[in-house]
Amino acid sequence: MIDSTAAPKTHSVRRWLILVVVCLLVAAVLAGLKYMQIAKAIAFANSFPERSETVTSVVAEPIEWDQHYRTLGEVKATRFVELRTELAGKISEIGFVAGSPVTEGQLLIAMDTSEERAQLMATRAQLELAEVQLKRVAELRAKQLASENEYDSAVADRNILQANVAALEARIEKKSLFAPFDAETGLHTLEVGQYLPDNAVITELIGSNEEMWVDFNLPQGKTTLSIGDPVEITSRSYDAGALTARVISADSSLNMQSRSRGYRALLADPPEAIRPGSVVDVDVVTGTLDDIYLLPSSAVRRNNFGAYVYVLEQAEPGAIAEYRASRREITVGPGDQEHVVVLSGVKNGEQIAATGAFKLADGLLTHVAPTAETPLERTPDSTGDILLGSDG
Repeated sequence: MIDSTAAPKTHSVRRWLILVVVCLLVAAVLAGLKYMQIAKAIAFANSFPERSETVTSVVAEPIEWDQHYRTLGEVKATRFVELRTELAGKISEIGFVAGSPVTEGQLLIAMDTSEERAQLMATRAQLELAEVQLKRVAELRAKQLASENEYDSAVADRNILQANVAALEARIEKKSLFAPFDAETGLHTLEVGQYLPDNAVITELIGSNEEMWVDFNLPQGKTTLSIGDPVEITSRSYDAGALTARVISADSSLNMQSRSRGYRALLADPPEAIRPGSVVDVDVVTGTLDDIYLLPSSAVRRNNFGAYVYVLEQAEPGAIAEYRASRREITVGPGDQEHVVVLSGVKNGEQIAATGAFKLADGLLTHVAPTAETPLERTPDSTGDILLGSDG
């Protein structure tokens, strides 16, 4: 007996097989078309030259480089005094103009001494009488007509009056103030007839000489200066270049709060623009780095993992550029706005991409633009300056 349902099932399976074959053929056709499109795109891309960039370069050469530390310093006069009254009194004479120069011994201010002078006249009169009395007692003593006690009392009276005269003369002298040295005075608001208490400020005297002090501090770890070492002084008020001062003294210990050590340098022949009280920049040499490489800041790139440069290596024959960029991790030291010290990662004689290095990638073909001179072409024993840090 024949199954009547077998024929329809066979017919259904054949239809599904045909559908699958058709789908596979369509997919193959589409894949072929896509492959042809990709192949054409690749061929089109290969028809263009390989991408390249143009940069400037420097040649890495080891050098010796001075380590510098910059801090702030305060200019002080080598001769300075704040003139104050020792005794109270009323001003009777002012002998200087505020802010003007004065000479040694010039009267600056005199206070009224009329009362002291009157007391001095009376005491001198008493002293004359005491001396006459002493002379008489001495004559009587020689004739055995006066006792030794009378003679001693007369001598004591004379000595007391002499001391009183000396005290009044000293008091009168203290009420007149004279310039102790050639100097420039500060400003004041004094007037004749004005009453001044004791210890009142009269003026400041700044010695008019050809030397000034520059006081500055160096943090712990930078205190390597010795007496006689030079430091460079620059100021915004003086634009004619750096001045050289020499260290003349240093604090014996570190400051307990700032952990820094104070130094004093002597600046000879300071310009008029640098006055006592000025704040200046002090540049100190704290050591020398040997066999380091100095690169322009444009050559050093940075990311979250550190610093790197692009070393320019010879490209393969037939390449459209002479070099290929090779990324190299480096260890950097201190630097300034224009240069970076490279402690490791660079070898002597290697060519390093400089200006335009930001455009490069590892393996990229690179052209080197000609320059008038290579900024860092130096002899191995050349020296230079670089800042390690700063205050303020």
